[in-house]
Amino acid sequence: MKKLTCTKTILISLLTACWSLNSLVAESFRVSKVHEISVTQTAESEDTAKLGINEALAITLPADQTFIEGLELKFDIPEAVASWMDSVACSVYANISPTPKASQIDYSGTRAYVKTLPGKLSWVLQIPLKKDNSIKSNNYTTKVDTVISPSKNVIFVRLQPVMKGVPEETLNAIIPITVKPILMNKGQLVFKLLPPEKKLEPCTIFVDDQMLSDSDNQKVLLDTGIHNISIISEAYRNEVRTVRIDRAKTTELFVEMKSLEPTLLITAPEGTEVTLDDVKCTSFGKEFVISEGEHKIKFHIGDYEIVRSITANKGKTYTANFSLDLDITEN
Repeated sequence: MKKLTCTKTILISLLTACWSLNSLVAESFRVSKVHEISVTQTAESEDTAKLGINEALAITLPADQTFIEGLELKFDIPEAVASWMDSVACSVYANISPTPKASQIDYSGTRAYVKTLPGKLSWVLQIPLKKDNSIKSNNYTTKVDTVISPSKNVIFVRLQPVMKGVPEETLNAIIPITVKPILMNKGQLVFKLLPPEKKLEPCTIFVDDQMLSDSDNQKVLLDTGIHNISIISEAYRNEVRTVRIDRAKTTELFVEMKSLEPTLLITAPEGTEVTLDDVKCTSFGKEFVISEGEHKIKFHIGDYEIVRSITANKGKTYTANFSLDLDITEN
């Protein structure tokens, strides 16, 4: 038994060394079958394929992978394979060619990662797809030690026997692999700034008092939670908003940019005659632009008349509210 274990260890070490050398160049190989599954950018996305030894799995990613920082593969290893530890290897390929499909069995690609299946009934492999990721190995998971860039949005995983003398029961085993995306703990905020004119003048956006760069002026990735947004411009009034960012979701923030010209909002009871600078006013209940400087507002209803003056300044909104009130007191 000791001799077998020693020989087995040496064989695995030699195979690992060869794989490490070959990982830098493309190799050609044949599989007996290719299984196909797809994942999306949602926490609910999960699918399972049942692979035999010397079969492969083509995992198709969505075109938009903004929130996906990796893939998690959970292997349910049957007893027949677990008892023959290191008898089956799992390889992950980059630059796979041709595009994987069920009817295709011959491929070439660069082996980016390889590891033999451990001698336990469950194993979780995590594949990082982005350089900046939060994936960490622990006692229950194994992290691929390199970032793998999907070729044509496909990650290719292959199982193969790597030991001689393995019983038929092991070679004929079926290994279910459950795949789900690893989503970053961020969401995306997309700014939709609506100018009063057709052309949007330059604006500076602050998120939690941090100024965004020009490249982030349309959309930005943010941590989940509440964020304070300020939009500053020499052409428009300053705008302040509060937004909530959810994990792996896009939030659109629509902001109607307002001109720096002063505006006036007039409210009055029905039947009131209002003049602005001796010109009859017909716009009630909504803001309208007025010029900077002094203005005279006159309200007239029945035999009652009241006149007020305002000094309109740039970037300000004024409200003129005329109301009739009845005050009753008891002695």
